[in-house]
Amino acid sequence: MQISQLEPQDTSIVLKLFGALFYYQPKDYSAANLDTLLSNTDTPIEALNNMLRSFQNESEEVLQLEHDRLFSGIGEMPAPPWGSAYLDKEAVLFGESTIEYRYFLQRCRFSLESEQREPEDQVGLMLMVLGMLIEADQQKLATEMLSEHLMTWFGFFIKRFKKAATLTPYLKLSELTEALLQSLSEQYQVVVPTKRDYSDAPV
Repeated sequence: MQISQLEPQDTSIVLKLFGALFYYQPKDYSAANLDTLLSNTDTPIEALNNMLRSFQNESEEVLQLEHDRLFSGIGEMPAPPWGSAYLDKEAVLFGESTIEYRYFLQRCRFSLESEQREPEDQVGLMLMVLGMLIEADQQKLATEMLSEHLMTWFGFFIKRFKKAATLTPYLKLSELTEALLQSLSEQYQVVVPTKRDYSDAPV
């Protein structure tokens, strides 16, 4: 079975799992109940089972170091996980695209509750929101999210992320996430407006 063949409810679960793995630090897996989800390697999708096993087989310390390198901003961040880092002309966080996405979340009646002031357009958070929309059978809103808010920059991010990631778990996560989003985009007939990657613009 391929990841593109998942039923909607299973798709929502997988999206929320992928989002959580992009978002949460490995040291917080237990508190976020990710340990339990990662131990379920008996899905009908072997590629997913392999990814889950790869996270299980890596030490928390090694995963944490990789997560810090990729997401914490320690040193130069090779693949910023926020949409406005790519879509804003100044390549700044909390840019115009973030504000537009915030209005979209309000229409969906979602609010981001976090102790940290962080942009809502973080890739992991967005994947979790997409999973919630699909779970609630909100296909129209899910389609709008893909076309207007996520797929407009996800390709820029994932290209950089796959080049920057050095650990098998994160590489497998990126490949499966890309495959699932491509499948959903085809299924929902998503039309993505062409956007410029401002993260590559000369400073």
